Amino acid sequence: MQKRVLIFASGSGSNFEAIIEYFRGDTSISFELLTDKEGAGAIERAKRLGVKYHYVKFADTCKFLTDRRGEFDLFVLAGYMRILPEDVLALGTFINIHPSLLPKYKGTHSIERAFEARESETGVSVHFVVPEVDSGEIIIQKAVSIERGMALETLEAAVHKVEHEIYPPVIEKILNKERKIKYNVLVYGSGGRENALAWKISQSPLLGKLFLALPNDGFSSLGEVIKFNDFEDLAKKSVAAGVNLAVIGPEDPLSKGIVDVFNAHGIKCIGANKKWAHLESSKKFAKEFMVKHGIPTAKYCTVNSPSEIDAALANFDKAPVLKADGLAAGKGVHLSADMSDARATLRDFLSGKYGEASSSVVVEETLTGEELSVISLYDGKTLLSFVGARDYKRLHDGQIGPNTGGMGAYCPVELTECENSDLQNYLSHLESALNKDDADFSGIIYSGLMLAPQGIRVLEYNMRFGDPETQPLLSHLDCDLLEVFIAATQKKLSGVNLKWKKGTTVGVVVASNGYPENPKKGCPIKGLTEAAQKNNTNVFYAGVKKTGGRLLSNGGRVLAICASGENIDKVRASIYKTIDEIDFSDKIFRTDIAQQALKAGKV
Repeated sequence: MQKRVLIFASGSGSNFEAIIEYFRGDTSISFELLTDKEGAGAIERAKRLGVKYHYVKFADTCKFLTDRRGEFDLFVLAGYMRILPEDVLALGTFINIHPSLLPKYKGTHSIERAFEARESETGVSVHFVVPEVDSGEIIIQKAVSIERGMALETLEAAVHKVEHEIYPPVIEKILNKERKIKYNVLVYGSGGRENALAWKISQSPLLGKLFLALPNDGFSSLGEVIKFNDFEDLAKKSVAAGVNLAVIGPEDPLSKGIVDVFNAHGIKCIGANKKWAHLESSKKFAKEFMVKHGIPTAKYCTVNSPSEIDAALANFDKAPVLKADGLAAGKGVHLSADMSDARATLRDFLSGKYGEASSSVVVEETLTGEELSVISLYDGKTLLSFVGARDYKRLHDGQIGPNTGGMGAYCPVELTECENSDLQNYLSHLESALNKDDADFSGIIYSGLMLAPQGIRVLEYNMRFGDPETQPLLSHLDCDLLEVFIAATQKKLSGVNLKWKKGTTVGVVVASNGYPENPKKGCPIKGLTEAAQKNNTNVFYAGVKKTGGRLLSNGGRVLAICASGENIDKVRASIYKTIDEIDFSDKIFRTDIAQQALKAGKV
């Protein structure tokens, strides 16, 4: 049933317009405007926006609402400069937005009074309306800093901007709570990343039913498994099951167009469509995107045949990084030891080491500095970023050994003021670039960054959650992930504020001996649940299977053990104690995950 909202406005109607624009395209909600000012700017906005409006003298308000009793589910005051009497407030739920941090500066001219009092901050409050002025229960508040030397007009603009950002989502939450909407969600993928996604989504009160496609045996019990033949078959079965949101984990189905198939069947997705998945599936395409938009990255060239190798290497003073152009399961990057190694590896790549994925190779300069992983959600206009994470790609401690899909990660990464400023500028630049190119997806863009001496440089883009960064990131997230995903599919990320636990979260990957080239499979894993419970850690399953009730290794990266806390030394100790107590004879793991955070003083 459609929800109906009556908005009250006496003035220009900027909050009214922000609300209407936020809900544009949502046919489950309808709006009308009531004003007591015949020449109110809100009326002109209503005409332009196609919203039905009513001019009602204040003395006639009670009769107007009484005559339409029961028609509206919510009454929203948006600059309605009147005090409503009790007989009006008794007709339903009323909310109001006020430009101060209540209970300070109730009444009129709130911004000006805070400014003149030389407060260090003011803000915005959304509250329920009661007969006493600006005294109802507060729903949400957001502060606005009053900087030294700031003009009153600048402060007013900043406060109004916050009003427009926070009011619509509050309305939406109130209506959703009343409607008790439940979302049936499909999580696609078989690794530790997908285990973490399913685990986090399963905690949401908005979840109706969880469905899984291709889960491993470690987390298949979290939802109902849908078996399928191809994307079209899965989409049809998902429609029949009532799925209204699909979360796609791995890169391969994204690159093959799974999102396009689901969208064609009316199912919204968290994941890039085939066109934009190309930012990950082609290193060359990603480099061209960066160059086009002036996004800082390493110098590079592309090699397509063995005859081009010598000329390509002549462009570099030091041994370069080699990247298979296509998808190679996270293993298509080689950090050359010297030019001879680079030359031999290029021949190896071009001769088909990773099949079609390495038929073309991007050769780029080697950058120095600390790496940083930043995972962002994009809704087609707004980029919303998670806290930074740091993963460990090399197999062995001290960043030696072959490259892997990742042996562990931690978050958040402590940045200097300069690094953080550089990061925010980069993310703003990326959002602008995506908007300029009309990127039309709701999904993930993962920025692999280097904190180089000359500033941030982009190493790569992935178009999905990173693995193993996802496991600690979602463990560290302290809000409803499904609610955030829903906002992304509705182009409403601008109104979302992510919340995080205090302290640090660490994840350590337990792999099987022989990884990454030839991991041993079929090894029994015992005592896992007991060890995790005893040490207060969380386990995410990756390469596992169950046979005859026994848990066995079934891939390279087998488990990720995570823990959170404000004392990182204790967090790491609990993880490594868990790993030590797991009976898994062929386990291998790094012992230096998050040591950088220890050195930064997070103890």
